[in-house]
Amino acid sequence: MHALESQWWIIELPSEWDAQQEEETIVISDEDGVGEIIITTMEKQEGEVTDSELVEFTQELNEEHGAGRTVSIGEFYGYYYQYRDQGDAMREWYLRCGNLLVLITYSCDDSNAGMDDAAVDEILSTLVIKKEAA
Repeated sequence: MHALESQWWIIELPSEWDAQQEEETIVISDEDGVGEIIITTMEKQEGEVTDSELVEFTQELNEEHGAGRTVSIGEFYGYYYQYRDQGDAMREWYLRCGNLLVLITYSCDDSNAGMDDAAVDEILSTLVIKKEAA
């Protein structure tokens, strides 16, 4: 395991997973190339991200795929969606903590759906806020 650290959070990655920063997002993929995790973090300048703001971000997903399931990952709370889209299996988390909004997407080819689910869940379970960002 090795730590991946952003300006706001830290997450642990198994040795077979690697990460690259692409502009505002971090792309995490495993060595077999089955799928990838994309993490985008937005910081609200004043005040905390509210649940109504989070719901606004998920409005289109709710309309297309139904209501998300409420989830918590560490200090983050939000909504989780799982659906198929144009040949891809998609898993998405819309999370908030303090002034942070974190969008996480895992996608893979439909034929590989479920293959990395346990590994992705384990990786996301290690997500923690950096204390100086809280």
